[in-house]
Amino acid sequence: MAFIKTTHVTDSKEKFLLFRIRVFKDEHAFASILGIYAGGLQKFLYRKLPTHADVEDAYSTLMLRLWEYTIQTPVQHFSGLAYTIARGVVAEFYRQREGKEEVAVGGDGEEGIQLESKFSGERIEKGIDAGLVAQGIDSLESDDDREALLLRYVEGYSVKEIAKYLGKTENATSVLIHRALKKVRALLEKK
Repeated sequence: MAFIKTTHVTDSKEKFLLFRIRVFKDEHAFASILGIYAGGLQKFLYRKLPTHADVEDAYSTLMLRLWEYTIQTPVQHFSGLAYTIARGVVAEFYRQREGKEEVAVGGDGEEGIQLESKFSGERIEKGIDAGLVAQGIDSLESDDDREALLLRYVEGYSVKEIAKYLGKTENATSVLIHRALKKVRALLEKK
C-alpha cells in the first residue's frame, strides 16, 4: 500500500470540499480531501496497530465513519475530525482484542513467515528503534507534547501548522516541541 504524501490545503478549499460533501454527497470532493490527509492517517494507524491487516481494516472503518459523519454534520476541520475518529478506531480495536487469546499460525505443512532476507536485520533494527521512540512519545505526560511530536515528526506538519492546531504561538509551539523531544531523548537514554 503506497502512502499518499500529505500536502497543505487552504482553509477555504477545505471548507468548500466539506460543503460539497455534506450538501451534495460529492464522492469526488471526499476523495480530494482524503487524498490530502490519507498518508498521515495511514502512518498514524501503522504506528498504533500491530499488523498490516489490522491497519487496512482500521483504515476502511475510518473512511466509512468519516464519510457518514461528513455527509450528515457540518465539519470545521477535516484533519481534526479524521484523527479523532482514527483514535477511536484504534481504541475500539484494542478493546475488542482484550481477553482474546492469540494463536501462532504455522506448522502442519503450512508455509511459515520467512524471516531471512537481505534486509530483514535492518527492518528489525528500524522496527525496534521506531518502537522505542513510540514508547518514549507514549510515555510523555502531556497530551500537547505527544500531539506536537506526532504532528511534527510523524505527520510532517510545520511548526506554524502545529501552532494553529494547538492554539498556541509559533514560538511557544517550537519550545514545546524542543522540550518534548528532550524528554523523549532522556527517557530513551534510560532504556
